[in-house]
Amino acid sequence: MHRFMLKNCFFLLLCICLGSCNVTTPKEENTIELIGIHHIELTDLKPCINVSFNGTLAQKNTLSDLLESDDMKEFRVDKTNENFYKDGMYDNKDQTGSFIYGVNYTIVLNSLSEKDRISELLKEKDIPANINSNGYFVSPETNSTLQDKAFQKALANAKTRITAYADSLDMHAEIIGVEELDDYQLYPVDGIVYNDKLIKKIKVKAHLVED
Repeated sequence: MHRFMLKNCFFLLLCICLGSCNVTTPKEENTIELIGIHHIELTDLKPCINVSFNGTLAQKNTLSDLLESDDMKEFRVDKTNENFYKDGMYDNKDQTGSFIYGVNYTIVLNSLSEKDRISELLKEKDIPANINSNGYFVSPETNSTLQDKAFQKALANAKTRITAYADSLDMHAEIIGVEELDDYQLYPVDGIVYNDKLIKKIKVKAHLVED
C-alpha cells in the first residue's frame, strides 16, 4: 500500500512538472541571398601567340636556337608541349623513316604587330611552323590586384542591393555569409586569359531583422 502511494505521488509530480513546461520552436529566420557582380575590363594586356612546329631534328634545333637568340630576348617564351614520332609509322609499319618532332611554344609579345616579326624570323630560318593568336598574358601581380578589387566591388554590389531590399521592408540586414563564385575566370594556371572582359561573382547571405 505504501509503495502504491509513492508511485501515485511520483506520477502526480511528473504531470505537474510537464504541465508547467512550455515547449516552443525557434522562429524561422528571415534571410535573403543575392549574388553581387562586378565586370572587369582588362587593359594594357600583352598578346600571346602559339608557335606550332613539326619537322626534323635539325629544324627543331634551329627553332630552339632562334627562340634563345638575342632577337627573342625581349619576349617571354614558354615551351608548352613536345613529342616525336617516326615518319610513315602509321601507314607502313615495316617502313623505316626518320623521326618527326612536334613542339609548341607560347610567346608573350609586347604588341600584336610583333607577330609579323616572329613570322619573318621563322621564314628566314626556313622553319616549318604555324603561328596562331593565343589570348592575353596576365602577370601574377596584376592578377592579385584584380582579385582584390573585383572581390570588394562585387561584395559592395550585393550589400547595396540587400540593404535596399531590407529598407523596403523597414528592416535592417546582418551579413551572415559570403561565398566566392566562378573563381576559374581569374585564376589562369598559365597566366593566359582568352577574353578582355571578365565577371566576378560573390554570393552574400544576410539575416533580415526588424528595426
